Amino acid sequence: MVIGGKETIDLEAGAAALKEWIVTQPHLPQNIHPLLLKRYIHSTKGDLEYAKKIFVLGYTIRQNNPIIFGDRDPQEEKIQRILKAIDMVPLPCIEGCSDKFVFYRLVDCDPDKFHFNDVIRTFFVIADSRMIQPDIPMTDGGDIPIFDMNGFTLRHLTKVILSTLRVYMRYTQEAHPVRLKAIHVINCTPFLDRVMYIVRPFMKKRVSEMLHFHLPNSESIYEHVPKDILPDEYGGKQSIAKHKADWFKRLELLRDYFTDDTRWKIDESRKAPVVNELAGTLRQLEID
Repeated sequence: MVIGGKETIDLEAGAAALKEWIVTQPHLPQNIHPLLLKRYIHSTKGDLEYAKKIFVLGYTIRQNNPIIFGDRDPQEEKIQRILKAIDMVPLPCIEGCSDKFVFYRLVDCDPDKFHFNDVIRTFFVIADSRMIQPDIPMTDGGDIPIFDMNGFTLRHLTKVILSTLRVYMRYTQEAHPVRLKAIHVINCTPFLDRVMYIVRPFMKKRVSEMLHFHLPNSESIYEHVPKDILPDEYGGKQSIAKHKADWFKRLELLRDYFTDDTRWKIDESRKAPVVNELAGTLRQLEID
């Protein structure tokens, strides 16, 4: 529903209905964070059936890809190493803007330290952490990631694992409970065409249309996002170091959340049997 240009969605009622449905599916994870339930309702604009669909798809993808969605203790060495080598920093909301931004860039540009499975696993740790933060509002705005390609080389590109990339692209495009609004890539490299050659086959048309590319030393990004939302070294007012330190603390507090399998695992042995009413009717007819 849209009233006066603003959406009106009953997140409480939608989340309660989604929770009630999950209870009828005992094979699915039952211990779902209340805020995450609301994210599913918000991201689907109140469409409960769509929320159910992406919920099942998301947890099925997780179940089938433990190399990405397993071993997610935020204090685990591999995840800590990636967090230090790559900035994956959610930025705070600013007044007058309903959109939400996450900034990504290499800190350690050594390609030998760019372990793709670990990078994607860590990406989803950050992404899942955002879903349960009360200070990240559910507004009528959208999610806008900003990727800085500075330091990214052809050797980094050779580290990309296509099977992992395929899973990443499917989950983020079809199952991630956010409203993706735009994707900005800054400091684009001369070999951007090679990057897109690898990524584009996994990209849906609607997502490819959200892409915006910005050359080094270009100010074109200011035409799309508030300047104040950017890191201070890009002309904005955000301290990446400060916000990153804050997220390290948040992740420490979420260790139990990520290591609790009741929140993430599907148990097929608990799946309710499908009742085939037609088959039952036919058997009754045969007896009669």
